Amino acid sequence: MEIQEKMKTLMELYEKDKELIKIQNLEKEVPEEITRLDEELNELSEKLGEEEKSSEEIDTRRLDLEREVEEQRLNLKNFRKRKMEVHTNKEFLTLKSEIEHTEKKIIELEDELIDVYLEKEEQEKKTDEASCIYNNKKEEIEKIKESLNKKLADSKEGLLIKEDERKRIAARLQDEILLKKYDRLKESRGRGVSIIENEICPECHSTIPPQLFAEVRRGDKIITCHSCGRILLYKWIE
Repeated sequence: MEIQEKMKTLMELYEKDKELIKIQNLEKEVPEEITRLDEELNELSEKLGEEEKSSEEIDTRRLDLEREVEEQRLNLKNFRKRKMEVHTNKEFLTLKSEIEHTEKKIIELEDELIDVYLEKEEQEKKTDEASCIYNNKKEEIEKIKESLNKKLADSKEGLLIKEDERKRIAARLQDEILLKKYDRLKESRGRGVSIIENEICPECHSTIPPQLFAEVRRGDKIITCHSCGRILLYKWIE
């Protein structure tokens, strides 16, 4: 095989490896994205849980206050009943004081209860809002995850096809030494070739001497970058 044909084959190999890397990155990125989405949903779930807990705490306070109001009303009823049955002025004044104190206490409790009712109303709005946000986000995330999982499944099928295509391209190169050099560079530097169109290596950004650039353009021999060691291929190779 002529040198230029080998260069064209290396170019094909490079393009196929880019496709494979894209798929391999996807197999890493999809699980990471799903984990991120799950964490986002968990944060909203925790926020909803906090709002629900606050609502439950308000309910507990409300029930305690309602129970206490009922107890005080029962006390007031008993005091008033006993007041009708006293025989001494001292007992009368004592019960009168108890009645006044209890009536005042009931008013205070009822005022506090009104505040709790209002607080509960506001808290229900917050809880409903958090619930709505959570449910909408959950639905959205489930759709995204379904799409990502499908993309991942498709990529795994595509990986086998593209790996087979790569093997056939590599076999066409018919140069074991050059293939090993390319593969070694790809493993150590991420890419085995550098596709140039001017006197700058796009991989390491070093300057390519004019004479060397001219030789790369001629394409009559394999040339590597003096800085990064990658095989230099001219972008518009004939």
